[in-house]
Amino acid sequence: MRKYFALYCITLLTAATLSRAAAAEDFITLNLPQTVIAKATAAILPLRIDAHSKSIEGDLRIINISELQLTDDHLACRLHLAGNNLVLLTEIAGHEIRLKVGAVEIDFKTEAAIRFDAKQQMLYIKPMVKDVTTSGADSGADIGQVLVALLNEQEFPVAIQDLEPLIARAGSKTITFNSTIVDIEAKPQSIQLRLRALVTSR
Repeated sequence: MRKYFALYCITLLTAATLSRAAAAEDFITLNLPQTVIAKATAAILPLRIDAHSKSIEGDLRIINISELQLTDDHLACRLHLAGNNLVLLTEIAGHEIRLKVGAVEIDFKTEAAIRFDAKQQMLYIKPMVKDVTTSGADSGADIGQVLVALLNEQEFPVAIQDLEPLIARAGSKTITFNSTIVDIEAKPQSIQLRLRALVTSR
């Protein structure tokens, strides 16, 4: 999803709202509408996620994200996950027990808090799972509970890639806009990015 953020930032840079912060810097506020976020999210699916933990192994993918809603500092959506070659892990009397589950699909609604660490350039998403429906293997209910425990209220980091500079030419001058993300916030029906821009010319 990082490249989509970069693409929209570059495309809409000249239309953003500027507020003077210092002689050499501008702060840019960029709002990405909920519809744009939904389309960008759909474009990267299916998305593989790490399903390995002390209680489960296998291949787990997000195959659909729907009903996306953005509010202050939170997002809500419905996720449809598909798991293949899943194995439940447990321990009895010091011995590891591996129960092969196979293929399972799980559908649920989630509300997630988001926060951005500007120093690390990392976006953290913390989902809270609800309304779970499981189908597939006979032990689908058990594997569903394990998957919910794996996802529920855990922070998942999303590294944000440095934005590519925007270069423009005016007469004999070459103007370069370098931007760094200083904050990402969920707002009603949009994601708001705050950028620090440094403009140089030669």
